[in-house]
Amino acid sequence: MAEQTRLIRIRWENDVSFELDTKLDDEDWYTVSKIDENDFFAGLWESGVKSTCKEYFGREMDKIGAEMKA
Repeated sequence: MAEQTRLIRIRWENDVSFELDTKLDDEDWYTVSKIDENDFFAGLWESGVKSTCKEYFGREMDKIGAEMKA
């Protein structure tokens, strides 16, 4: 299989927003998680943004590991 590159882009600005995007090789950017900061941000961070990002990274690492072991 040919070499692949997974790019991860994390953008944030305090009191404004957080966004995690990714793309594989020359594909378009895909948004994994995005949230605008508001009065609910602190509560949503732990249960939403942080867990979603961790799950995404875990799945990607599992895919890469499975491919490398094959």
